[in-house]
Amino acid sequence: MPAAPAAASCVGPQLVIGTDPEAASLGGGESPAPVTVAGDGLLQVAGQWFRNGCDDTSSGGAGCAGPSASSESPMREVDLVLEQGGSSWTLGTADAAGRGEGYAIAWQVELPPEVVAGPAVVSAAGVDVPVEISG
Repeated sequence: MPAAPAAASCVGPQLVIGTDPEAASLGGGESPAPVTVAGDGLLQVAGQWFRNGCDDTSSGGAGCAGPSASSESPMREVDLVLEQGGSSWTLGTADAAGRGEGYAIAWQVELPPEVVAGPAVVSAAGVDVPVEISG
């Protein structure tokens, strides 16, 4: 008797802001705490699982020995956006890496001079991360 396809859950895109793991904020989960970002500095953002499609089942007549056909593909031209008050800035655009790299993506950008100290949101592909811009 053939086994039924195994179901799993695909992880959605996640963002990490900053290079210090203890100060970083992970977006894509439940209400991340704001991470402090220097208003006059370089913003480093990294992410994983930026993909189109979701191979969350195992199927195929050949079983485990058969070729795997993936419907997943890396996201292309993903905008990194900063929103503060009524303003919005596209900070950069990047392509995600392939499946073997976990569909990783990264941006290293300067904040616009119009950004002021206070709360803001950094987002990419529907993932929002709250930040606090320091003065």
